[in-house]
Amino acid sequence: MYYMRVVKLYDAKNRFSELCETVARSGEPCLVTRRGKPIVRLVPALTVADKAGSFPASVWDTVAEGQTRYGPIKDEITLPPRAVGKNRPSPLD
Repeated sequence: MYYMRVVKLYDAKNRFSELCETVARSGEPCLVTRRGKPIVRLVPALTVADKAGSFPASVWDTVAEGQTRYGPIKDEITLPPRAVGKNRPSPLD
């Protein structure tokens, strides 16, 4: 049987950084309770398989992938016109 780590809300609040680091490192979720009743479950954002390489190492990897898939990025872009009104004055004034 699988037992998840259980932490009281007060302790989770006071040691949140440490708790997040433990969950991320171990990969095991943690249950946060208030007065003995579960309220949230803290789970790692990345699994061991995700850390092994299914996510890009940096944002530049995704830019290179995007350029390969969709072509080069144009230097110049045209922004759509923005509505100017009483509550939203022109940013150029």
